[in-house]
Amino acid sequence: MIRMNWLKKACLAAGLTICSIMYTLAQSEGDKKKDIAAYNKAFELALKADKTWKSGDYAAAEKQFRQSLATYPVLALVNQLPLYKMQIGDANGANAEWNAILKAINTYPSIMVNYPGLTIFKSIYKYEPVDKFHLEIYKVRASANALSGDMKQTLIDYFAMEKLGALDKDGYGAFGITAVQLGDFETARRCIDTLNKMFGEKRAFMDKQLSPVYVGANLALAEGNYEQAIALCDRMEKEDKGMNTTWRAAARMITAQAYAKSGNIEQARVFLDLAIKHVALSKTDPEVAYTAGLIDLAAKAYESAIAQFKAAFEYKPPGFTANPKYSWAKYRYLTGRAEAYMGLKEYDKARSDYELALLYNSDHLPAINGLAHLESKLIQETKLDKNPPEIIITEPAIKRGLKITAAGTTVMIKGIAKDPSGLKQVTINGNKVYAQNGGDFWGDVKLADGVNKFALVAEDVAGNKAELIFEIEKAVQVAGHEISPVVTQEGKNYCLLIAAQNYDDTSIPSLENPIADAIKLKLILKNSYNFVESNISTLFNPANTEIKKHLLELGSTLQPEDNLLIFYAGHGIWVEKEKKGYWLLTDSKYKDVNTWLPNKDVLDLIAKLPSRHTLLITDACFSGSVFKTRGIKDAPPAIREMENKITRVAITSGNDTEVPDESVFMKYLVKALSDNKDKYLTAQKMFINQILEAVMTETKTEPRYGTLELAGHVGGDFIFSKK
Repeated sequence: MIRMNWLKKACLAAGLTICSIMYTLAQSEGDKKKDIAAYNKAFELALKADKTWKSGDYAAAEKQFRQSLATYPVLALVNQLPLYKMQIGDANGANAEWNAILKAINTYPSIMVNYPGLTIFKSIYKYEPVDKFHLEIYKVRASANALSGDMKQTLIDYFAMEKLGALDKDGYGAFGITAVQLGDFETARRCIDTLNKMFGEKRAFMDKQLSPVYVGANLALAEGNYEQAIALCDRMEKEDKGMNTTWRAAARMITAQAYAKSGNIEQARVFLDLAIKHVALSKTDPEVAYTAGLIDLAAKAYESAIAQFKAAFEYKPPGFTANPKYSWAKYRYLTGRAEAYMGLKEYDKARSDYELALLYNSDHLPAINGLAHLESKLIQETKLDKNPPEIIITEPAIKRGLKITAAGTTVMIKGIAKDPSGLKQVTINGNKVYAQNGGDFWGDVKLADGVNKFALVAEDVAGNKAELIFEIEKAVQVAGHEISPVVTQEGKNYCLLIAAQNYDDTSIPSLENPIADAIKLKLILKNSYNFVESNISTLFNPANTEIKKHLLELGSTLQPEDNLLIFYAGHGIWVEKEKKGYWLLTDSKYKDVNTWLPNKDVLDLIAKLPSRHTLLITDACFSGSVFKTRGIKDAPPAIREMENKITRVAITSGNDTEVPDESVFMKYLVKALSDNKDKYLTAQKMFINQILEAVMTETKTEPRYGTLELAGHVGGDFIFSKK
């Protein structure tokens, strides 16, 4: 009886187990069918989003991509939206999307992947670990950020891949080089040790066996161990048995740099010449120019060194509008140029380059030490400075006695007052004109009929003064004869488009249209006006430092005859107590004013730009605060006369009011430029005739046009020139 009870219980238990397994299998099968349906729906949504993006409706496309992700994560598509954002220059937005994707996939225990079947009519759906998605994102994001210049994010992703055990020999080689570039020497040494263990004691014939030696040579160079760097490069020379001798060429370049930094100019030149003989290198390669700059620096040929570092910094491969391959290295080029400026005692330019280098890489020790040395040197120079500034007038063109004919009642005087301790102020006949610490000055002077005598006085920071007496003769207008104004050299048109759309701080609401608006403006300028694409830069969802970085970078690119258009769309804020306006960038915190970008900082950066005509267009709340006092003036004079003035003007979407996200101002700005039939269109004419009344009629906001006195405005206007 007892046995029968036991048997019944056993059978019952077995039956329950079988039922449980069958129920679980049925449930699992049901879940799988649901996941397959969700997967296919997500795939369709992503395809739809792809078409929407390509049509130019980025805001709608983003929503569709996110809807696809929310439906089900598809391995083949997780990188699609971030990569699209990378393509339009929105690196911060791309990284934010990747973080959102990582957060979303972490809610799944495992994720379905669709593999092609044996026939085109059948697919195989399998569940894969979430780490497979992680790895795919880390690999793509690391590569994309390396190309965009954000090596810090690349390094973070290498750490993540290492944690997953997914780095091979090539991966550790790239990991080590990235660590060297960012000054993480401890990680670089660990990568070298790992590579040596992976390759083993006995080295094979393959070229890439030299990767730990290559990383070591770069590390030694970065740490200032020049003899060690040269020894490791010598080893690469001897062990490189590959057909293309790639390691040998790399070794020679590093050797040339090590010799230059250690002061052995002759050997540096020998190895640079040997490196250039390799098919992969040319004299235009930025690393070649950088190495030549180091050699010139060691030889104290400072002017030549500056030219070489400038060439490296501004290098653009043929057919490309940017230089992503070498953008990570720009801090090295800038530091080298700063050292050359130090040699010439042009301390203001050296400071700008050191500061810009630190915006690219805040941990770059040579730039940190160089800036500290500069400040110490400047204090010493100021104390010892007994010499007045050296005054050079660049406009009008110097003639004997500086007598020129002028058609108008005013003429602009422009020049530079060179002085190691810095320029304090410049006056002409006792009236102050705009002057910068670095020595540049300019201003208008009034002319009476006949000969006008002027006394220009330049005072440096140490209190030394220099005086230059000159004369300008105003020609008398003769009936029937036109006196042509002095025409400056025709310059290039540059444009910087800034759009802040998404914010790290959730207290600041994201916007939908700034990036799309900026792209619309770019297309109009490129297709209808004299703006070439290579001179149009975009900053989408930038951090505070990125604005400063790009404006400082433009300072070394622009020439005195060039024109610059700066466009900003995003949030603006006004602090009544301080009477100050600010831009809110992607990394701004709503409750921390120290993270906002003051309008004054923007104006200070614009003031340093050498461009002749600069127009700032802002589509943001409280954007009218960029002006000092002056607004619309009388109708502008003739186009030719305006070309000769230094212009700093702005058009804003509102005065001290809020503006809507769906920008009416932008609608009429685009319409004004699109409908324009004139060969030359001044910013003021466009504003008065096609923007002001239209915007005020449709909204409660009052757009403004005005001059930026604090940025050095003299006169004239920004002119849009049609193709």
